[in-house]
Amino acid sequence: MKQLISIISVCLLGLICSGALAQQPALETNLDRTELERGETVTLRIRVHGQQGGVQIDLEPLRSQFEVVSTRSASHLRSVNNRIESWTDYLLVLFPRELGEQQIPALVVGNQTTESFTITVTEPTATGLAAGNDVFLEAILSGDSVFVQEQLLFTVRLHYTIAGIRNPVFTEINPENAVVQMLGAPHQYEQLVDGVRYGIYEKNYVIFPQRSGELEIPDIVFRGELTDGSSNFVFRNPNMRPVTAFAEGYTVEVKERPAEFPESSTWLPATDIQISETWDRDITRLNPGDSAERTITVVANGLDGAALPPLGRPDIEKMNVYPEQPVIERMVVDGNIVGTRIEKYVLVATEEGSVVIPEVNLPWWDVRNNELRSSVIPASLIQVTPAGGTFPGDAALEGATADGSAPNDLMQSALTNELISSRSTPAWILNLMALTIVLILAGMWWLWRRRQSSLLHATAPVIVRTAAYERDIAEGHEKLAFAELETSLAKDSSQLVRVRMIAWGRQYFSDPGLHNLDDLASHMDDSEVMNLSRQLQASLYAPSTGDSNSSFSQQDRQRLLVLLRAQRTSAVKQDKTNRQKKLFELPPLYRQ
Repeated sequence: MKQLISIISVCLLGLICSGALAQQPALETNLDRTELERGETVTLRIRVHGQQGGVQIDLEPLRSQFEVVSTRSASHLRSVNNRIESWTDYLLVLFPRELGEQQIPALVVGNQTTESFTITVTEPTATGLAAGNDVFLEAILSGDSVFVQEQLLFTVRLHYTIAGIRNPVFTEINPENAVVQMLGAPHQYEQLVDGVRYGIYEKNYVIFPQRSGELEIPDIVFRGELTDGSSNFVFRNPNMRPVTAFAEGYTVEVKERPAEFPESSTWLPATDIQISETWDRDITRLNPGDSAERTITVVANGLDGAALPPLGRPDIEKMNVYPEQPVIERMVVDGNIVGTRIEKYVLVATEEGSVVIPEVNLPWWDVRNNELRSSVIPASLIQVTPAGGTFPGDAALEGATADGSAPNDLMQSALTNELISSRSTPAWILNLMALTIVLILAGMWWLWRRRQSSLLHATAPVIVRTAAYERDIAEGHEKLAFAELETSLAKDSSQLVRVRMIAWGRQYFSDPGLHNLDDLASHMDDSEVMNLSRQLQASLYAPSTGDSNSSFSQQDRQRLLVLLRAQRTSAVKQDKTNRQKKLFELPPLYRQ
C-alpha cells in the first residue's frame, strides 16, 4: 500500500512540474536596441527553454540585409524551490548593410519560429567615427575622378586605442570592371589623433578601372577582436571582445580615353614616363661585322610594367637587328606604382656607309596636366667604315688645312650627302645642317681676316682655327669632336692636333671660353695631361727639321689618347649613375 502511495506522489509531482514548465514560453527573442548609427551592430538574443543540446537556426534570411558578425551560445541550468529550469541563449551580432528602416526577419529555430523586429539605421555623427572611440575606420582615395586604366590609390586605416587587435577581417575590395592589387603587406604603427594615441592597422591598394562610367567602391566593414592586455597568465586567454567598424565607400567617375590621343598608340595614362637608351660601346665608328648592344629603358610613374607596350623591332638599313626578351618590372615608390620595361637589341653592321638609327617616340597622357605628351629618343647616325678605313673627308683633311680652307667642310659635305640621301631626314638634322653652313661661312671670313693680319705681324707659326674649333657647343658634337681628335693623333701635324684638342675640350666641358691647351689641362686637373699639352704646344714653335711630328713623338700621342679615353669612360659611368638616380626621384604621393 505504501509503495502505491509513493508511485502516485511521484506522478503528481511530475504533473505539477510539467504544468509549471508549460506556463513558460518555449522561445524568447529580444534586441539590445532598435535605433543605431551606420557602422554599429545590433545583438539579437534567442532563448530556447528546456533545451540543453544544440539546435539548428537557419540564418539565410538575415544575409540579404545584414552581415552576421558573430554567433555565440550559452546553456544554463538552475533549481529554484525544488523546480529545475534550463535554457540556452543564442547571441547573434548583426551588422546592417543599408540606411533607413531594416527588417530583422523571423527565424526558424528547430521546429519553432522567432518574432520579427524593425530597426532604424541613421547616418553616423561626426564623433561617431573619429577620435574618442576605442576603434574607428577610415578609407582614403587618391581622387574622385580618373581616366580609364589610370592608377587609383586606395588606403584603409583601422584606428584602435586598446592594447592589441586580433583576427582582423575586412570587406574584400573587388569593384566591378576594375583590376585591384594590394601594395605590399598590411603594416602597423602609432599616431596621435586629437591628442589621443592610436594604433593604426593599414592596408594599401591600387585600382585600375577598365571601363569608363561610374566605379563603385563598396562600404568597408571591419570585424575582429580587441584585447586590453589584462591577462598575464600562460593558461588564461587575454580579455578579448568582438568589435566592428565601418567606413563609407566611394563613387568614382572614370573618364574615357581623350579623342586627341593617337588611335594607333597604346593608351598610357601616367604622371610621368621617361625613356632612355644606352650602348655597350662607342658607336661613332663601326666596321662591317661589328656588333653593338642597344638598351632602351622605359620608366612609368603610375603604371604597371606589364601595361607598357613593346617598342617593336626597328627596321634599320645596313644592320641586322636581333632583339632579346624584354625585362618587365614593378616597384612601389612613395606609395606609387612605378613600372619598368627594358628592351635590348644587338645590332650587327652588314655594309659600309651611314646608318640612321630611327627615332623612338612613345606618346602618353599626362594625368596631372591633362595633356598629350611624348617621350622621345632622337634619331642618331652611325658611320660604318671598311676595316682600316676612314671617315668621309679624312683623306683630304691635311690637304685642306694646307691651302687655308676649313677641313671640316669636306667632312660636313660627305655627312650631308649621306643624310639627305636616306629615305627620311629628321627635322633636327636639317636644322643642324643649316646652322653648320652658317658657322662655316662665318669661320671662313674670320680665317681670311686672320691670315691678312698674320702676314703683317706675327713671325710665329700661324695657328688656323677651323670650323671644328668654332662649332657650336651642343649635345652630340662631343663624340664627333673626339673622333676627329683620334684621327689627328694618329697621323696629323702637331698644329692640327692642337686645334682638334681645343675643339674637343670645348664640347666635352661645354666651355665656350676654352681657347688654349692650358685651359684644357686646368679643366682636366691631370699633371700628365698638362705635361703632354705643354710638349705639344712647344712643338709648334720648335725649329723646323722637316718632320712636323718629331718634337711630339708618336709615343706621346698614344699616351695622350689613352689618358683622354680614360677621362671620357669615367665621365660616362658617372653620368649613367646620375641619370639612373634621377629616374627614381619621384614626387610625394600626398601634398603636405
